[in-house]
Amino acid sequence: MRSLSLLFLAFFSFTCFGQTIDKSYDKYDFVAGEKTLFEDNLTYKDGEKPLGKWGMEGKASIIDFEGQKCISIDEYYTKLTPVLFGARKMPDSLTIEYDTWLDAGYDGNPGIEILLLSDDSQVVITPNKHATSVNYPNDGHATKDNPAEYFGEDKFYNRWVHVSIAQYKKHLSVYIDQYKMIDIADCRLQPKSVMVTGNKSGKMNILLKNFRIGTYVPKKITFVGGKFITHAIKFDVNKYELKPESITVIREIVTYLKANPAEKLEIGGHTDTDGTPDYNMKLSQSRADAVLNQLAAMGIGKNRLVAKGYGQTKPIDPKPTPEAKATNRRVEFTKM
Repeated sequence: MRSLSLLFLAFFSFTCFGQTIDKSYDKYDFVAGEKTLFEDNLTYKDGEKPLGKWGMEGKASIIDFEGQKCISIDEYYTKLTPVLFGARKMPDSLTIEYDTWLDAGYDGNPGIEILLLSDDSQVVITPNKHATSVNYPNDGHATKDNPAEYFGEDKFYNRWVHVSIAQYKKHLSVYIDQYKMIDIADCRLQPKSVMVTGNKSGKMNILLKNFRIGTYVPKKITFVGGKFITHAIKFDVNKYELKPESITVIREIVTYLKANPAEKLEIGGHTDTDGTPDYNMKLSQSRADAVLNQLAAMGIGKNRLVAKGYGQTKPIDPKPTPEAKATNRRVEFTKM
């Protein structure tokens, strides 16, 4: 049961629409895979094992931090292995996204690292306070200093940093927030699995949330039967504010509407079945409104747009599985 205070805050948020995405993301070009292979929104029912969607060595737990659930790394050299939906094999092309928090005081500890594994070979992706680096087979190494104005000595810590990784066959790209940091034409490995590692020290936090693995990266938006469905417009759990990495697909919608000035679109917000139907209806409406406001801020007339929240009433997949829930959390654009 949600507390009365949380319900009050949720109701209040539904009445005040959020700000548009910062213009510093104007050149961000990461495209998330539309098909979800793994996602953990950290909502577990009674009787379910916490972090049951992960294989684990070491120690990690789910905690409440700044009003949101996240994964806390609780032991030195903890390893988390996401179990793909349906135990699928890793595809040729994949995307990985997550938000990470590292307390100040870690100094050289990079916090969360991502390992792409294949038999005895690995690619190690390491965001750190000064630079982002990738080590890959046959002594391959790439590193790039973080932008000083954004990742200075004291700016990497005590805040959420978004990491986006794209691998198309053996072409690997790594983004830190809006910056494309690493681009390797051949990382010499096609991964068979993904691992998340972290080295806890003392009582300092290493945190993880919004972890997702996707595949099928669309080259451009396509309307099928007058509808375009996307999972690349992102929100935190139980929030309606657009996450800035949503800008890539929203920019494509803007391009489409400017090229087709007679077109009008309904923006449909859809949730999974976690939470009450009434709560989900309000949440989905606020999310649809947030997308409409962003499109309007980018030059699309509001007379061409309608925002409609559908909550959990129109699932694509009615099964109560994590994969179905990930499929049902979406935004739909429908021609009117």
